Amino acid sequence: MADTEETIEDIEGTAEEEETLEAGGPKRKLLGPRMIRMLLFVAGALVLIIISGTIAYVVAKKVGTPLAPDKESPQQKVKQKPLSYFGLESFSVNTSDTDEPHFLKVTLELGYVQGTTNELQTELNSRRAQLRDIIISVLGAKRYNDLNTQDKRDDLKEEIKRKINDVLINGEIEQVAFTEFVLT
Repeated sequence: MADTEETIEDIEGTAEEEETLEAGGPKRKLLGPRMIRMLLFVAGALVLIIISGTIAYVVAKKVGTPLAPDKESPQQKVKQKPLSYFGLESFSVNTSDTDEPHFLKVTLELGYVQGTTNELQTELNSRRAQLRDIIISVLGAKRYNDLNTQDKRDDLKEEIKRKINDVLINGEIEQVAFTEFVLT
């Protein structure tokens, strides 16, 4: 009989639960912990989408900008006419290093625009000794570390060109070309 009583109570308990649910019994909360967690997840996803979209926009705008005017593509460079060159004999000088002696042997030529008057050629010939002195002074003032890379050698060319152009009257040197450069 005990089994039948339990069964009746179980049945009655189930019937009572059904009545409370039908009568509007305990209600579920609309914003329970599960719903709040879901809303936070959606909000986080939206924030990530907005941030990544902004970053993509900035990167696309940066990539889409044209090259700076001072950086021309090789196709847009204007080709220069060939230059005439004025050759000078070799220069052999010691560098200005005090810790360890170094020796520099350089042969260079001075390039100027073809078709310029013969006055520049004549002036270069008449100033040969002065030009050699300028070049020896510039080379002798350099240290080994001032000459050991290509960028530094290009700076040296520009310095020589500038100092020579300072004394010339009938034109300007466009380029200094090393035909021999030995640094020991």
